[in-house]
Amino acid sequence: MYSPITQQAWKAVLSWFGFFYQIFSQIIGSFADNYPLLSLSSNSSFKPLSSLDHESAVQIIEDADHQQPQKLTVVLDLDETLICAYETSSVSDELKTQATQAGLNWFELECVFDNKEADGEPIINYVTVFERPGLKEFLKQLSEFADLVLFTAGVEGYARPLVDRIDTENWFSLRLYRPSTIRTEHREYVKDLTCISKDLCNIVIVDNNPYSFLLQPDNGIPCVPFSAGQPHDTQLLDVILPILKDLSDQKDVRHVLYEKYHMPEWFQQHGIPAPS
Repeated sequence: MYSPITQQAWKAVLSWFGFFYQIFSQIIGSFADNYPLLSLSSNSSFKPLSSLDHESAVQIIEDADHQQPQKLTVVLDLDETLICAYETSSVSDELKTQATQAGLNWFELECVFDNKEADGEPIINYVTVFERPGLKEFLKQLSEFADLVLFTAGVEGYARPLVDRIDTENWFSLRLYRPSTIRTEHREYVKDLTCISKDLCNIVIVDNNPYSFLLQPDNGIPCVPFSAGQPHDTQLLDVILPILKDLSDQKDVRHVLYEKYHMPEWFQQHGIPAPS
């Protein structure tokens, strides 16, 4: 039998234990509210991440395979591809009249060049420019599904004011002139497409001179040269545009263009080995 003093001592000890247990429970509860991972409740809101089942993984791969290809970039040459131009002094009134009667758009242009005359005055040339039939409609429709780049071997003093006249809607996101071309051991004024994009899967160049794209033969579309004596030419809308529309759905244009034109073999036949 415990003495009264011993019983009182035990009651005091038990009372202190009860008090500290309540304090400890409140502290743990507070931490659990702020840090769910510390909660002792079996109804914790913390749930493990669900594993990815096989069907979901296959669906993700299929979705990636069916992603749309990147937007097509179309690089367009200027002279004899989109327009033809002559020194105004060499153009007869008869040719202008025939062009007008056939519905061909043409205009005269003053071109100021950087180099100077002997007296220090800038060199000025006057040219008459004939637009290839369907040019504006071609650029308009093409801009709806492709990014357009103008790449000409012409000097800027001539080409820039000319393109300003035909690109009234700012269809071209980039303009490149003669200084952007390079010289190779086989030809000069070659247009290296890697200066526009390192990814050659979705870029194509349209040029009447195939030697312009000899560095990337599988990215080129050779087109029929245009002259003022061809007022009923339909190349842009009837030939080039449908090809470019088809290419816009391709993941890699090079396979399609190789099968269509076999340009590497064409260059080899003309004494130029295929680029490595």
